[in-house]
Amino acid sequence: MAQRGAPPPPQDGATDILYLVDKLEELVGIGKRVPFSGRVMVEEEDFLALVDQLRAAIPNEIRQAQRVIRERERILGEAQDEGARILQIARDRADDLVSQHGIVAEARSLADDILRSAEEDGNRTRGAVDIFVLEQLQLVEDAVRRGMAIMEDAVESTIDQVVEARDAVGQ
Repeated sequence: MAQRGAPPPPQDGATDILYLVDKLEELVGIGKRVPFSGRVMVEEEDFLALVDQLRAAIPNEIRQAQRVIRERERILGEAQDEGARILQIARDRADDLVSQHGIVAEARSLADDILRSAEEDGNRTRGAVDIFVLEQLQLVEDAVRRGMAIMEDAVESTIDQVVEARDAVGQ
């Protein structure tokens, strides 16, 4: 079998295990069949040479697999670190937004207090204006009553003078 084809050139410093398994399968495929059985006879030297190559290749493949696993773990670690960093940024941003929301809520509360105070001041002012207007109306009413009393007195006095004058003339 060794004369049929040399192993492929090493890939990343290791013999390709799949190539060796294919060669082993080929060795069984071209082996001589034992009549009336499912057995195959293969050349012992070829078989043992392939097994030796497999033994040599397996540690290299294992080392390569371990390198791949370490690289995978490193990448996963970096991804986890990046995920944690992104999560922290998101938390910080959320805290900022909550803080801003708190400021907005506080501003709204303050604005509501100012509006309520302005409404109360307006109501007090309207009440004071209403009282002032009522007082002024009372003063006007009192002035009109006094004026009417003066006019009534003047009318009575005039009537009394007219009666006196008529009595004085008619006497």
